[in-house]
Amino acid sequence: TYDAGLSFAVGREGRYSLSGSATWFDSYVNDWIMWLPTTKGFFSPRNVKDAHAYGVELQSSRDVALSPSVQLSLDGTYSWTPSRNEGEPMSPADKSVGKQLPYVPEHTATVTGRLTWRTWSLLYKWNYYSERYTMSSNDLSLSGRLPTYYMNNITLEKGFSLPWADLSLKCAINNLFDEEYLSVLSRPMPGINYEFFLGITPKWKR
Repeated sequence: TYDAGLSFAVGREGRYSLSGSATWFDSYVNDWIMWLPTTKGFFSPRNVKDAHAYGVELQSSRDVALSPSVQLSLDGTYSWTPSRNEGEPMSPADKSVGKQLPYVPEHTATVTGRLTWRTWSLLYKWNYYSERYTMSSNDLSLSGRLPTYYMNNITLEKGFSLPWADLSLKCAINNLFDEEYLSVLSRPMPGINYEFFLGITPKWKR
C-alpha cells in the first residue's frame, strides 16, 4: 500500500481559517475476506485471492468568526474508492473478477456545518453513499444492489461550567427526513430517531 497527498492552510487569527487536503492511495491485498449472506440468512466469510483498492480522498474546512461570540464552521469530505476483485475465477460461472467488492460504496461524501454562540452549538451533518452491490458479480437485480441514500442529522448542544465539573447536554435528531435505507441486505435501518446525551468532565483538584 502507498499514498501521496497535498494539504494547505491559510487564514487570519481570530477572523477566519481555510484548510484542505487531497490524498491518493493504492493498496494491493492478498486473501481479502468478504462477508456475504448465505441462503440460510447468516453471513459467511469468503476469501478473494487478490483485491485492488485505490482512490482519492478530498477534505476541506472553513472557520469564520461572525462576531466575538459567534463562530461558523463548515467541513466537507469526498471519497472515490474503487475496490476491485482481481483474483482468479473460482469456477467457470464466477463473474466476480474485475467487479467492485460487495458492500463497498465507490463514492461517499459528507458536509458538516456548526454554528456556535457562547455555550450553545448547533450542528448539521449531511452524508451521501453511492449504491453498493450485495453480490460479488455486481448483479443489478432488485436484491443485487443497495440504492444510493442520503442521511441528515442535526444536533443541539448546551455547555455548563460548574465549580466541580464541565457539563454538556446534547439532543440529536438522526435521519431527519425519515429516509428509508439499508446498510446490509434485508436489514432495514431505523427511520427518524432521537438521542439525548449528558457529558460530565470533572475538574479534579490539583
